Amino acid sequence: MVIYFIVIMLFGSYFGRYTKTTSDFFFGGRRFSWWLITMSIVATGVGSHSFVKYSAKGFEHGISSSMTYLNDWFFIAFFMFGWLPIIVYSKVRSIPEYFEKRFSPSARFLATILLLLYMIGYIGIGFLTLGKAVIPLLPESFSIFGTTLPITLMGAIIVIAVITGIYITFGGQTAVIFTDLLQGFILLFAGMLLFFFGITYLGGFDIFWNLLPMEWKLPLADF
Repeated sequence: MVIYFIVIMLFGSYFGRYTKTTSDFFFGGRRFSWWLITMSIVATGVGSHSFVKYSAKGFEHGISSSMTYLNDWFFIAFFMFGWLPIIVYSKVRSIPEYFEKRFSPSARFLATILLLLYMIGYIGIGFLTLGKAVIPLLPESFSIFGTTLPITLMGAIIVIAVITGIYITFGGQTAVIFTDLLQGFILLFAGMLLFFFGITYLGGFDIFWNLLPMEWKLPLADF
């Protein structure tokens, strides 16, 4: 865990060399391939909170809990072929800026407030779930200068937020995209390994399937 956070910090300091202007900080100089941006979007959308949240929902409700993500396929097509081309070709730097060009400065102000409220909740949930995932991996306390300090959930969240803020401040969007690339691969392979080891521990997929209650095998039952 310590090594992971050190690597994240190194990412921020390394890619900070490429952040010279405001455009570099917010857009990474607009020099990234589509697959890098795609991996960053996926890693941001899935995130650590999905592993914690949907593991619990899968345990409670079975396969039907996957419906909350499968419905993404319906609106992603509208986003990719309807909304995204408008954003790209209008060359706006943010969603509120688009609302100002399309409607009025008042619409931009309202969009900014709504996005801020949404992101406060979204980022807060991400920090909370990540903190809950990290706490079991840490000791109950640590000593510094002869003083023993307990490790609390709030303390873990603050440390994670500070580390995140540091690498974003130094590296900008470039650091975010490459960090998301690393985290995306970790999430992908960690998820596959957890599934494989879990099925192997139970004795095979057939045994796993037969152990499930009937209502858990149905995609739309009890959820």
